[in-house]
Amino acid sequence: MPDRAATPQAYCLSMQSTRRVPSATADDLRQLKADLAAAEHHVARAVLAAGRLAGTGVSERVEGLPLDLFIGLAARLTGADRAMVIGAGQVLCDMPATAALFQRGDISWGQIRRITKAARSLRRHQRSELDERVAASADEFAGLDAFGPDQLCDAVDAAAADLRAPRSVERSEAAAQRANYFSVQRSMLGRVQFFGDYDEVTAAPIIGMLDAEAGQPHGCGGDKQQPTADDDETAEGAPHPIAADEPEAPARPTRRGGQYAAALATIAAAYLGGGLDANRARPLINVHVDLEQFTVNNAGMLELNVRGPLPRITLAALEVLSKDADCRAVIFDGARPLAVSKKLRAKDIPDDVMFATVARDLGDRWPASNDPPGHTEAHHIVHRARGGVHNVDDLVRLSRRYHRVGHRLGWHMRLDATTGVFTIKRGKRVWRSLPRGTPLSQPRRQTLGCADDVSPLAAPESALPF
Repeated sequence: MPDRAATPQAYCLSMQSTRRVPSATADDLRQLKADLAAAEHHVARAVLAAGRLAGTGVSERVEGLPLDLFIGLAARLTGADRAMVIGAGQVLCDMPATAALFQRGDISWGQIRRITKAARSLRRHQRSELDERVAASADEFAGLDAFGPDQLCDAVDAAAADLRAPRSVERSEAAAQRANYFSVQRSMLGRVQFFGDYDEVTAAPIIGMLDAEAGQPHGCGGDKQQPTADDDETAEGAPHPIAADEPEAPARPTRRGGQYAAALATIAAAYLGGGLDANRARPLINVHVDLEQFTVNNAGMLELNVRGPLPRITLAALEVLSKDADCRAVIFDGARPLAVSKKLRAKDIPDDVMFATVARDLGDRWPASNDPPGHTEAHHIVHRARGGVHNVDDLVRLSRRYHRVGHRLGWHMRLDATTGVFTIKRGKRVWRSLPRGTPLSQPRRQTLGCADDVSPLAAPESALPF
């Protein structure tokens, strides 16, 4: 490992020396960026053109072929690819603001594919509403770069779910719960394998239980088990000999997977030994409720310590959880959690401040990172030695690997407590991020306060079951 006191340049050189990479220069990096930007620009033009051509008969008259077949032959696109190109173009015809952002390079082709999947089943007026929310988010946050690449897609998925009929969303929740299963079987390697599939509400306390027993993840926040020299070679440097009758070794677990396995065994042993009595604290389900974005279809967001989009629940599910589960609700007013602490200069961060910070960030705040809350640690924006205090406005959650990257490579960090935007800066390069799970903004109406501007799916605060 390089010296912590090393300069960013020395750190980069030391990292390069430990890996076998072909010779590369800064020009290659600049060329990579330029080529990717050019490719995105041309793909955007092609997709929008496909949307304009779909259903017009121009391809049949000019080429004597349907549009999808012509694209397949002319560009060698597979059936799935050309269906996506044409389908995305048709969806974007009803979403002009999103199309303009795509053409300008503010939304990538990969994100457009996810947006198309979410909007394809919506009616035209619903696509228009979704488009307005995308445009409103771009206006409010001065662009969409504060949303991570996956985070923007998750926000669009949630906004599209808001537009669906409540009964449809509630039926989907019920069907997901009925599909839960857990099975056990012997493997061919003399081991026992567990398989399961749970809906997110049921899985939340299970994951919380495992996280509580397993503790902080080892390493820098990643899941993959990194091989060492001792794993692959003998002390003399030669490969390990493998006997002809030696059974195949089981797959190596991820670091977190190994911790979960040990945690589950510990919990089972404690239960069978009578250690889990009625007085033992049960795993909690943490639900985040934003008063600014409270609707029938999207009444809350579950805190789930896994990578991927955060699960959202309906008002009906929230009512059930508040009565039948050990559910803890965190109330938000926009980006700031409604939680304060007066212990600003305590030796350790108070529990209520730590909880409020985790509840606000819901994972790693480093731009484009997808690490969940359990893989992060608290970072003071203003260092304690320079007057930093234990306050949610001076704390962010960062995974250990990006926490180290920030210090070693000289990134300057800043948090806007009002909007929740976290900014990192190094030289002229600036990247931003929003808290995980941030929804798309609501469009501003010219006649604010009119009954016609209220969404039929909006739920009053009096509907809160707590």
